[in-house]
Amino acid sequence: MSKVLLINPPVFFDKESTPVSLDSSFPPLGLLYLAAVLEKEKISVSFIDVGATKETLKQILKKIDKEKPILIGISAMTPTIQGAVTIAKTIKEKYKNKIKVCLGGPHVSADSDFIKRMPYFDFGIKGEGEITFLKAVKDVLNHKKVSGVIEGVPEHNLNKIPWPSRHLINHNLYLTKASLIATRGCPFNCYYCSRPAVSNIVRCRDPKDIVAEMEALHANCKGEYLFQDDSLTINRDHTVELCKEMLASQKKFHWAGYTRVDLVDEQLLALMAKAGCFSLTFGIESGDEKLRNEIVKKHFTNKQIIKIVNLCNKFHIDADGFFIFGHPTETKKQLQKTIDFILNNNFNIVGVSIATPFPGSKLWDYAVEDKVIDFKFIDQYATGQKGEGYAGIYPVYHSSKIEIEWIYEKRRYIMRHFYLRPTYILKRLIKDFTSISNLKRDYTEAINLLLKGSSARSPYKKEKKYL
Repeated sequence: MSKVLLINPPVFFDKESTPVSLDSSFPPLGLLYLAAVLEKEKISVSFIDVGATKETLKQILKKIDKEKPILIGISAMTPTIQGAVTIAKTIKEKYKNKIKVCLGGPHVSADSDFIKRMPYFDFGIKGEGEITFLKAVKDVLNHKKVSGVIEGVPEHNLNKIPWPSRHLINHNLYLTKASLIATRGCPFNCYYCSRPAVSNIVRCRDPKDIVAEMEALHANCKGEYLFQDDSLTINRDHTVELCKEMLASQKKFHWAGYTRVDLVDEQLLALMAKAGCFSLTFGIESGDEKLRNEIVKKHFTNKQIIKIVNLCNKFHIDADGFFIFGHPTETKKQLQKTIDFILNNNFNIVGVSIATPFPGSKLWDYAVEDKVIDFKFIDQYATGQKGEGYAGIYPVYHSSKIEIEWIYEKRRYIMRHFYLRPTYILKRLIKDFTSISNLKRDYTEAINLLLKGSSARSPYKKEKKYL
């Protein structure tokens, strides 16, 4: 039996109470960090990643009956808030107040009044939870009343937080590659991002501790890692020390991460490649410099981007790019520049999303002002009144200068023309030659791109009006 049950919800449950999720390639590190903190204090914990385990509501209740937790903690992003509410409502209908339910994660961090509007949660944690959730759990276990939304206190010394409790997960449900973080926090406040609602204080782990964790995971993950930091190279000196620690290890590491083109340079990329970096994903957002500088507030030039992409290729690092269609004030001409930029440069993979307004972001404020969305919609979305799931239901934002139909059309166009190029297909086949699973995945993606113009995992694929 466990005193605390932590749940990572799916996007939604269908009419048969079967969970539907967008992507469950990696376990949720946030909840596994919370579990580790609780276990360090000798508090027993169990864990369900519903999207990975595919457990129905009935099966979740069966596990609750078996574990008999006193408190259940659910972490949700805005896209998964419907799944979180469904689980909480189901728990409260069966167990009433015998089990306390807490909501944490990005959504409640940005929309703290959500707890007041949803009667299924006893309290919420806003921001990082290692310190605050632990205190709340102890209070609940000691029969003290805990209610409302509690402001999370971020841990400034990341080395005090134990490694995630990965023993709670079934590793066979996820990619072999291990996920971990080297830093926390992002200072850039991009207009489309709700990350500042959680914490934008930048902190770095001790490189020795990071490499020790990588060594401990090495056998299970076969030396393959993904750093899930917002910007892995946010502190150049820290990245240099981390690479040096990797090189000093007797293990060989093969790793990827996310960063910005203005946070790397030739010398750093050379060192990262030597330490085992094989892939970097860059948030570029637009191929139009004026839009990127004035609206996105990413002050680097196309020339800089091209230089970094070419340097990555020089050091055999795959350069992936993230882009957004539908920026505020964006014109058709500016969006076309992004399409041309993508097709004319040597990216390994490109991700193209449509500007989506989440609470806690500046884009949310723009969308509310333009009457695209409001908290009334959020509540209707969370309770399923707008329909099942996220795809095709949650609104996207677009400039009044561009019709949404045109944006969807151009998104399909770029996905097909980038991924279905003969040279790209040949490159993927060469990469997939030694991996049947990768070959199957890329075959599925190719079929979806050919028929629908979108990835099999695209959150927009249900937008029937524009298919």
